[in-house]
Amino acid sequence: MENILSHTTEIIKLNGERIPRHYTAEISNEIIQGNKKNKTTIALGFNLTYLGMTPHNMLNYRLKVDFRYFLNDTLSAIKKLNKAQQIADTVCVINNILEFKLTKNFKLIKVSNTDDIRIHWMKVKRDLLQKHPDLEAMIKDFDWQLEEENIQQIYLDDNFYNFLFSNIFYHEFEKDKPLIEAKIISNGIGPFNIPIIEEKTITKKDRAFTNVTISTTAKIDVANKKFPLEKLNAFIGDLPTIEGNNYDLDFSYNGQYNVVPQLGLVSNAKLNYVFDIKDVYKKTTQITFNLEKNE
Repeated sequence: MENILSHTTEIIKLNGERIPRHYTAEISNEIIQGNKKNKTTIALGFNLTYLGMTPHNMLNYRLKVDFRYFLNDTLSAIKKLNKAQQIADTVCVINNILEFKLTKNFKLIKVSNTDDIRIHWMKVKRDLLQKHPDLEAMIKDFDWQLEEENIQQIYLDDNFYNFLFSNIFYHEFEKDKPLIEAKIISNGIGPFNIPIIEEKTITKKDRAFTNVTISTTAKIDVANKKFPLEKLNAFIGDLPTIEGNNYDLDFSYNGQYNVVPQLGLVSNAKLNYVFDIKDVYKKTTQITFNLEKNE
């Protein structure tokens, strides 16, 4: 039987076993712009292993991808990829093994193996240029993104890693006092990153605190200096708008983590957020991940 969270403080501990945890995930982005619709869905299998703690009390983790597939609208694997999918599939392999440093709360703070990523990218880049000489501009952009002064922000702002590394452990959860965190949604509208303020609250728990649901909501942080107002106005102006009409940006953001505190693990999680400029632009993102049952 589920009860409303009491006035007591609840703390969820993180599992510290050094064994691989196997997950499956789906990441879906759909953009509707005028009469055009473009949807991309990727299925992912990966294992996440705790490697121990640094002298500065940071947690070391390794993420290794087991499989990655593009899915069609019926959620079946696409056997024949188009050019864009082939390029994305080739580039994604640089993320097949990533090493992260996290806070004790399970929040991403750094990618550790950036040299390995760049070495892998050099091989990928050669293959891409041989097959697609017309991609030189895109490849130069990747070169810039993977430079040491830029690469950390690319991963820190990544929407999937931001959701996976949940930052929910060892916090004091109290009734009516959500955890508040500033975040970035990468490529939220067009190519522009959108700053948000996210709130996490325990919304369900059983009497013994053995099964817990943490819900997330968010709003756009329009007061943030990084909010790209002028660029968004220019972006909207290039859409098929009607002169004289006002176009408001609507934003919804809802997610949840289902946690087994006795195991110190998130068993499954889902997130859905939508940017909607009525009649001209709508972007919907859905992210899910699940701990495999044998865990």
